[in-house]
Amino acid sequence: MELEALKQLLASLDINPDEIEDERYATAFRILFAIIEKQNEEIEFLKAENQKLRDEINLLKCEQTKPKIRGSKKNDDISSEKERRKRKFP
Repeated sequence: MELEALKQLLASLDINPDEIEDERYATAFRILFAIIEKQNEEIEFLKAENQKLRDEINLLKCEQTKPKIRGSKKNDDISSEKERRKRKFP
């Protein structure tokens, strides 16, 4: 989930730690919100890094695994059976 979508979801819950009467719960909510935000930032960073590495791997795969297959060369100079024997036994 993207950071903006996460913020909108949390805002839609309408939980304001400042309005919570019990200070322990208010502190717990602040800490949990901070943890969620930090983890989401890290997830987004890791997603971008992961995609960058996948792109690099794909680039390397294409360069290294591309087979060098030599196609059959079609020569217009196809000799007949007689010409081949003539060359063998001059």
